[in-house]
Amino acid sequence: MSSSAFQIAAPYVSYEEYARLAGIPVATVRNLAREGRLPIRKKTRPQEKPFINMLALIKEADGQFAAEYPYPK
Repeated sequence: MSSSAFQIAAPYVSYEEYARLAGIPVATVRNLAREGRLPIRKKTRPQEKPFINMLALIKEADGQFAAEYPYPK
């Protein structure tokens, strides 16, 4: 079982904010989200602005870390 502590500014961020945080172009963020490589918040209407789910990204990263570096028993 993983026991990690994280602090994030917001659970969801816009494509533009994620691009700024990651240092990549917004077009790359759009492509990654379209390919399913970035988790987005479910939209209730097609015209809603999509947001990157930062909590899902942290959980994914934590799971990968725990698999690579298991906690000693």
